[in-house]
Amino acid sequence: MSAQVLATVSSSTEKTVRPIAGFHPNLWGDYFLTLASDCKTSDTSNQEEYEALKQEVRSMITATADKPAQKLQLIDAVQRLGVAYHFEQEIEDALENIYHNSFDNNDDVDLHTVSLRFRLLRQQGFKVSCGK
Repeated sequence: MSAQVLATVSSSTEKTVRPIAGFHPNLWGDYFLTLASDCKTSDTSNQEEYEALKQEVRSMITATADKPAQKLQLIDAVQRLGVAYHFEQEIEDALENIYHNSFDNNDDVDLHTVSLRFRLLRQQGFKVSCGK
């Protein structure tokens, strides 16, 4: 029994020799490595444009909409684009307003709008009934 243990210990300490694959050189070289470092540096004009677009979306979310359905679709689009973390407080306020005001005028309420309202409010943590 001890001979088997010694044999496995001695074989694990030996250096493993593997054949060399001999791949041909990369066609692209270091092109993508240098490209990644260039993308990290952004000039001030891009940063200013980025902040201006963020402010525009923020004003669209906080603006009073004629129809709550439009606001719901905007919030859904922002969330699906993956940039909702920039506008968490604005989205929270808009959904709270929609939750408390509900749909007073049922002129433009269809199944899509009702389901969108239900999903967005439930995701945000509001207690919304699934029935009337």
